[in-house]
Amino acid sequence: MVENFGRILLKHNIHLMAGVFVGYAVWAVLCWSELGLIQKLVMGMFALMTVHEYEETMSKPNLTDLITRVTGLDTRSLTPGKSHLAQTVFIVALFVTVLLFPEQMWLVLPVFILGIFEGVVHTVGTFVFRLGKPSPGWYTGVVMCAYAVWSLTLIRRHITYDPIQWLYALILFFAAFALLEVWFHHLIGSNLPLFIRKMQTFVFGRK
Repeated sequence: MVENFGRILLKHNIHLMAGVFVGYAVWAVLCWSELGLIQKLVMGMFALMTVHEYEETMSKPNLTDLITRVTGLDTRSLTPGKSHLAQTVFIVALFVTVLLFPEQMWLVLPVFILGIFEGVVHTVGTFVFRLGKPSPGWYTGVVMCAYAVWSLTLIRRHITYDPIQWLYALILFFAAFALLEVWFHHLIGSNLPLFIRKMQTFVFGRK
């Protein structure tokens, strides 16, 4: 049973992530009047993130194609599911945790940091990878960035919290993101130090 679940997770994780979102969306609709501001805003970001992951994965070239362009790694045997497993686990863990503990601002803020991060990274990636068109995930990334800024403005107006929570949130976000990147590159047969070196060569034309 565990082995079968592992195969399903590797092959269909992006759809499972969407299923988790749909489950929470049904709960949110049924309990909307009882939800706090943060839970409502987080559900909006969860919806955008789910659409974003489909855009990023299903676009051509997708994220794995861009990494192949930089590293020269043969990723033709990779399925979208396997290359997306690390992101799925990260996203589901982040959003489920925040929806369960919306009063913990050091957990809440990384959701909106992620939204801003996605918009910035995809915009920069469009130029770095010399695509001649928006990078895969750019459209939803920009929307998420704008939504995150708006959400943080609302939170600042209506919720009081210690500014030190921003420090904790940034540490949590970048630590989790680093682990995500290490795992992602392991799954696709690469490694993060190699990718960084190859990226430097790709961008600056030197080793």
